[in-house]
Amino acid sequence: MLISRLCEDGALGCQEDYLPGEKPPVRQPWDTGPPPPAPDRILLRAWWEVAHKVRAETAVLKTLAELSIDVAPRWFEVEDDGWADTWRAACQRIVVADELAVAPPWKAEEGDIIIEPGMAFGTGDHPTTLSCLRAVVHHASAGKRCLDVGTGSGILAVCAARLGMDARGIDIDPESVRAAHDNACLNDVQIEVDLTPLASIEGVFELVVANLFAEVLIMLADDLKRVTGGHLAVAGVLADRADKVVAALEPMRVVRRELEGDWCHMGFEW
Repeated sequence: MLISRLCEDGALGCQEDYLPGEKPPVRQPWDTGPPPPAPDRILLRAWWEVAHKVRAETAVLKTLAELSIDVAPRWFEVEDDGWADTWRAACQRIVVADELAVAPPWKAEEGDIIIEPGMAFGTGDHPTTLSCLRAVVHHASAGKRCLDVGTGSGILAVCAARLGMDARGIDIDPESVRAAHDNACLNDVQIEVDLTPLASIEGVFELVVANLFAEVLIMLADDLKRVTGGHLAVAGVLADRADKVVAALEPMRVVRRELEGDWCHMGFEW
């Protein structure tokens, strides 16, 4: 939420980082047990043009007060090396279908899903994310349930919610959960997103999406089959490992198999 507000206040870009010595160990997909606790604080950097310094300082103090964030920002002048324009230009508006496009805030058009680029990847431009977005658009049904396994930025769950589904996202990374919450708020949709392991998810979902590596999909195969009550869309699979994923998800049948460069995108149903 804070990053979104800072961008609205004119920030050219924002960066989240850990304070020295507070970065938790990297959690791998095969790690078990509860995730390491997140630090109580993070470091947030934001950039404005020097010409807008007074306006930026006023806006930031107002935003912090409105969000009840009790910190005193520190200001520094840094040399402009053009990184902001380069970074912002690289973030593209992605048209998924006639009725759906995804964009960063500074390139969004009316009706677009807005995703704030940040530490949690997944803004729609990677082939694997785009494949899952198309699957959501194709299979979305108002009032039905969608589960996004490995939600990242929350883009797939947000898309499902925008299309009327009861959407839930799960991830092993606390930063992803935070980013997904922020992106849901940014798009004024309701999603449930948390660190619940897939093995603890109860019930079935008409649509399950999982943009994960083949090794992780294979490890989660039994639970993916258990929670899928309709269609399962998977991506993030290197083409030479696709058959192993298919075997792990049997007796579900493959109803869609697309190759795009090194990646294989597949859809499964019972």
